Amino acid sequence: MPASKLLFALICIALTVSGCGKDERPTIETAETQTTPTDVVEQAAEARTEQSDQLAAVEESDGSFDAEAEAREVTLRMAQETAPSAPQRFRAGTHFDRFQPSKATVTGTDGIEVAEVFWYGCNHCYNLEPTLKRWSSDLPQDVEFVKMPAVWNPLLETHAQLFYTIEALGGTDALTDKDKVHQAVFDEIHLNRKMLRTEREIKALLEQYGVDDETFEASWNSFEVNTRLRQAKSLNRAYQIASVPTMIVNGRYKTSEVQAGGKPELIAVIDELVASER
Repeated sequence: MPASKLLFALICIALTVSGCGKDERPTIETAETQTTPTDVVEQAAEARTEQSDQLAAVEESDGSFDAEAEAREVTLRMAQETAPSAPQRFRAGTHFDRFQPSKATVTGTDGIEVAEVFWYGCNHCYNLEPTLKRWSSDLPQDVEFVKMPAVWNPLLETHAQLFYTIEALGGTDALTDKDKVHQAVFDEIHLNRKMLRTEREIKALLEQYGVDDETFEASWNSFEVNTRLRQAKSLNRAYQIASVPTMIVNGRYKTSEVQAGGKPELIAVIDELVASER
């Protein structure tokens, strides 16, 4: 074989051997292309195992956890939130009346005011005194009990002036115990049968408790007493007072022993109305 042909044959054999097994296209391996279905299954199993370990750790840290107790507590809270409020025992128009709109109060207090409109000469007022004293002796801090005299005729106006004179002197050196003197006025009328129609009779009574003529006159005709008399007249009209004793709750409600159905019922009505104002 000629030398040139031999050389050509050797070159062809060398090229054929160098190209064997390189017929696939070259690929670029990445983290994504390296992940196989087997790898995914193994990773999911590891995640579930980790979550189970975390849950076990939480439950182990609080051994008091009780799913059933928690469910009962949630059910109870929902029942309490959706339960209707207890029905009121007393009704407007029957046991009490409501003012529309509300009226001013005697003291203008920020709390809840219960006012008794009364007259010293009224038997019902006299008989209600012990009940009201017991009730008012232990009131919540947000409730204030006050008295206001009725003033629909000259005698009641004279007794109203007496009431405010005692109030003005109360707590001073001239009159240290006003409650005792208020009770003395009631007793003078209902036990001793003295109606205290004149200033002279009133002076004689107050003198027994240390109030001299000069002190009496100064208070009886004072600006304070006259101002409170005018207020009483105004509120008597606003509350439409036609009988006593009448109870006014926070300038919104009016009731009485007769309307409530008795002394215990009156106190119950007052308490329910007070609660409604909170």
